[in-house]
Amino acid sequence: MHESKHSLRLVHDAKDPRFQNLRSLQTRHGRARSGLFLIEGIRHVARAIEARAPIQSVFIEPSSLNNTFGQKLVERLQHSGVRCVRLTQRLYRELTLAAEPQGIVAVVHQQWTPLDSVRTDSGGLWLAVESVDSPGNLGTMMRTAEATGAAGLLVLGDGADPYEPSAARASMGALFALKLVRCSAWEFVEWARASSIAIVGSSPAGLLDFKSFHCRWPAVLVIGSEKRGLSEHLTQSCDFMVRIPMAGRGDSINAAVAAGVLLYELFDQRRATTRKRSDSSRASERPGPC
Repeated sequence: MHESKHSLRLVHDAKDPRFQNLRSLQTRHGRARSGLFLIEGIRHVARAIEARAPIQSVFIEPSSLNNTFGQKLVERLQHSGVRCVRLTQRLYRELTLAAEPQGIVAVVHQQWTPLDSVRTDSGGLWLAVESVDSPGNLGTMMRTAEATGAAGLLVLGDGADPYEPSAARASMGALFALKLVRCSAWEFVEWARASSIAIVGSSPAGLLDFKSFHCRWPAVLVIGSEKRGLSEHLTQSCDFMVRIPMAGRGDSINAAVAAGVLLYELFDQRRATTRKRSDSSRASERPGPC
């Protein structure tokens, strides 16, 4: 990094307001108050840049940032006008949550999409979560949602935060690719009904084996709390309530695993529907007999 051309301001005191602001973003209150969140690590910052996420500032610790690609990322951010600040090794160690710290933390503006502006196409797929307790599970669900082509994540109520540092990290950049919406469960159901979107829920007591139901489109998969499952209101609002068969003694499986199994089932069904439409379209274009 060319510090002579782009000198980095140093933060060395834990009472420095810049460091205090960083620490506050590790709390839900701090994120809600500021509308900002933290991402850490070279790969995560690179995904943010690739997605053109609104990065406010970047903090580095030079002795940990010894990766050439990471150093070039910082130079790129500096050239684009992003404020870059250097932390002492002690302060960085106080801040980092990474098992193998890479010396780079970015502060990014949260991006929420209003529910009333959301439009979905005829084959659209969404993921909705209600009171998911584990940030790691939530991040994994976002990562799988992106992989299966979901348009976005609907966060129902205040029980989950996709911008929590562990959730953002577990998403592996997926939160930059998904539209994120926060609304109440009641608003969600009204939106789905008004948009003719099928609501698919999951429960060990579900009437349908997940391999035996045929979804209609567009659709949204809704996943409930790891401990309590879906609320009664959402359970009653589902168009399909499916179950994942289990052979062991457990009465449930991890919420992120359940979401992954069901998202890929919906992914396969949507691909099959698309192929059928494509085949029908080609058949209708064939010239008839003379």
